[in-house]
Amino acid sequence: MMRHLTIVTVAFAVTLASAATPAPAGGGSATVRAPARTAPSTAGMSWHACADRPGAECGVVSVPLDWNAPAGAKIELSVVRRRATDPAARVGTLLYNPGGPGVPAALLVRDYAADTFSAELRRRFDIVGIDPRGVGESTPALRCTLPVHDPAISRFPESRAAYDRLVTSNAAVGRSCLRATGPLLGQLDTATVARDFDAVRAALGEAKISFFGKSYGSMLGTRYARLFPGRVRTMALDGAVDQAIPTSRLVTDAARAVEDSFDRFAAWCDRTATCALHGRDVGQVWDRLVAAAGRAPIKVRDGRPLTAEELRYSAYAFLTATPEYAGGLATAISQAERGDAQLFATMRAQALDDPVSTAAYRSILCTDVDPEIRGYGDVRVRMRRVRAAAPHMRGTSEFWDMTTGCLGWPIPPTRTQPRTPVRDVPAILVVGNTHDPATPLAWARSLSARIEGAGLLTNDGDGHTAYLRSACATEHIDTYLVTGTLPPTGTTCPATPPGPPASRART
Repeated sequence: MMRHLTIVTVAFAVTLASAATPAPAGGGSATVRAPARTAPSTAGMSWHACADRPGAECGVVSVPLDWNAPAGAKIELSVVRRRATDPAARVGTLLYNPGGPGVPAALLVRDYAADTFSAELRRRFDIVGIDPRGVGESTPALRCTLPVHDPAISRFPESRAAYDRLVTSNAAVGRSCLRATGPLLGQLDTATVARDFDAVRAALGEAKISFFGKSYGSMLGTRYARLFPGRVRTMALDGAVDQAIPTSRLVTDAARAVEDSFDRFAAWCDRTATCALHGRDVGQVWDRLVAAAGRAPIKVRDGRPLTAEELRYSAYAFLTATPEYAGGLATAISQAERGDAQLFATMRAQALDDPVSTAAYRSILCTDVDPEIRGYGDVRVRMRRVRAAAPHMRGTSEFWDMTTGCLGWPIPPTRTQPRTPVRDVPAILVVGNTHDPATPLAWARSLSARIEGAGLLTNDGDGHTAYLRSACATEHIDTYLVTGTLPPTGTTCPATPPGPPASRART
């Protein structure tokens, strides 16, 4: 869901290319510190050319550590801008957040702009990527001295003792993050990050900004629109999350969405001769593999064996990128059946083991979201529900990982999420895929209904988020961000024909 796998998929592509069968595609004020060798811009913010990245400008914005004490300690946000490639056609500045939380937007704008935005957006906007507080090159950075994910600690505790071990482990991880990070750990909620983004807007000299947020970025965008409605020009939220939904429903919705994606993967294998599991009952094959891992972890050629929970979460990571990685998941299952879970281990490492991104992910979410779990009894009830909803994937989802991972966290979520409508904003576009395993379409529908005047764009497709996955969705999002015109009510983009999605979507 929120851990948008933009960087994971880039890093993992080489592995899949060699091992997988090809698959079908389906305000605040701010002060600015000028880096060395900079020249002030007319907007009042200083930039310098990013090293070895033609066209990219790097800068730093200083903001309060605590917005309730603006004269106190400061932290620095790393900011990267790429100016509109057609200055005569420029319509404004577009702030971007790719999700996570914990994905560094400055890196994507600096190094991967052509893979992240269409030519139309690059032509019409100055695109600005901000590393949120604690993330990427913003300072100080979030750090934890204990790993966020310990394979010896189950996220699905089958006993009160196992539940107590989970809570104790989470508390120890959180205390390690607090020792390594300091007071920043208590200042990571989405409302605070939204204030940071508005400080960047002010430093850029823009009266209004356009905003494009994916996954967790939809949470950030929604909060920005609530806090600063008069400073929004256009806002597109792709792979939307509605935080007003109780977490007990969020985890069940997510479990169903992951199961739906697994079922669609199995159906693809059934009709695709190049699938490594073609001609077999994929559900049965998977269930037997996971059951075997439950009895004894599956061996990995170049690492430690993987548990059943790790197999399921790694499969989920594949499914967020389905259909691009469907062949890779089939190959991973086939290899694991033969006693080597190397492909699963590689995906797990990409999704769960990076100490910087996982520290940011856990720390930000636990500050922002109340799991609404008051003891082992609540977890047992939720486990029964999610397992009934997902017989193959057994309730695996990022929201399950998030809610159970925040139990015992030393800094409780003290800032509640408003459930009243967002008002007095320009028309906002909310986008959802019909078969998104991370952010179900129901959440996009709910969020769009909660924002007065919002439009909903439905994309009939698989995988997480629609932009650059569907040419139709990409065109509608681009048109809206540039012109402010929403797609007609009820617009649904058709299922995408086979072929590499990025090559279709980019212009």
